[in-house]
Amino acid sequence: MDAKSLIYNHFFKKFENKKIGKVGCELEFPLVNLSGGEIDKAFAQGIFAHFSKCGFKSCDDEGYFFENDFGDVLSFDNSYNNFEFSLAYGDNLCDIKNRFDEYFAKVSEYFSKENYALIGRGTNPNKKNISQNRVEFSTYNMVDEFLKTYGKDTKYPDFPAYLSSVQTHLDVDIQTLPKAYTYFAKLDFVRAILFSNSPDFGGEGYRCYRDFLWEQSAFSKCQNITGKVDGDFKTVDSLVQYFLKKGMFNRKRNGKYEIFAPVNIKEYFENEKYGAKDEDIDCYLSFKNVEITARGTLEVRSDCTQPLDSLFAPCAFNLGIISNLDAAVADVDGFFDENYIDLSNTELRNIVVSGKKLNKICDEDILSDFVYDLVEIAAESLEKRGFGEEKLIAPLYERAVTLKCPADLEKGVKNELF
Repeated sequence: MDAKSLIYNHFFKKFENKKIGKVGCELEFPLVNLSGGEIDKAFAQGIFAHFSKCGFKSCDDEGYFFENDFGDVLSFDNSYNNFEFSLAYGDNLCDIKNRFDEYFAKVSEYFSKENYALIGRGTNPNKKNISQNRVEFSTYNMVDEFLKTYGKDTKYPDFPAYLSSVQTHLDVDIQTLPKAYTYFAKLDFVRAILFSNSPDFGGEGYRCYRDFLWEQSAFSKCQNITGKVDGDFKTVDSLVQYFLKKGMFNRKRNGKYEIFAPVNIKEYFENEKYGAKDEDIDCYLSFKNVEITARGTLEVRSDCTQPLDSLFAPCAFNLGIISNLDAAVADVDGFFDENYIDLSNTELRNIVVSGKKLNKICDEDILSDFVYDLVEIAAESLEKRGFGEEKLIAPLYERAVTLKCPADLEKGVKNELF
């Protein structure tokens, strides 16, 4: 079969009728037992009965996802240690946040009965005292099997159970998509400066340990499905060609998942020995920091869950950047050219997330001015949208000035938790 046409139709065709403006958000939170122990599965599952009284109904065959009339979904992501709010697309991020605030209050009220809490952090602070506690959903079971089969030599083959992130889905027209994908990848290190909030489990000094865990896992054996994006994409075809080099590692046969040694998409679909079917592309999974999804969205998935007072800051920042992309592009290009930055996107983000001094990038005053300018660009474009969304990125001004992310600050999750 023609893998190129398959990829275009599955991932790119949906962008043909898109316009910049709508946004969707996924917010994950560590669910922690404030006494330091495990999460009780039966009690955790009771949250769905609690919300069934509020208009939420099961929306999957296995009964793990619950949706309301807005299209907002509540679930446990991978593990009962990680609770997720998947918020449907909308034109107004403040409206989305208002719905979330109502759900969050009700969820928190339920969990507090057993001395549990949702916390604003990207790694679970109870890691040493808890187990994987996996949700027995078929996709999660398949992912777990793959990680443990092909990642036996990795430090934490069950790592998804202990990580939480905020993911932003953005509508983009197909003409803008190559530029947007390229520059959101270039800004990966800036988002790390602003949003890193995932300390490591052993006090090694990581600002965003999540990066390390994804990239050192079995997923690293699948080409181009995890980690940063390095590359300058000028055309949609160049993006399609990039997709053809991505890895496949699972499919369904007779309704059940199969895993296999990773193979790139072009080889898998065009070499008859693999016995591929067109519908196998539905099983494709990718975890790149910036991704193009089958939903027809540009997804920014490398941002850590934030402290509770700034949960929507990453979504607002990303929406602000896409809403004035040309200004952001000019600012990024000027910064790189004027400061002779020749480090790759991967190298830049690794400096930040590993906890190294930021002067390894450039003079910190210059870096601070650059990050502040981007926050201003995002704020101004949000203000022009007219919904008041700019207030959601107010905490970022101080972070830009100080170059301190939540993981650097004393007001971090330990104070929030205990």
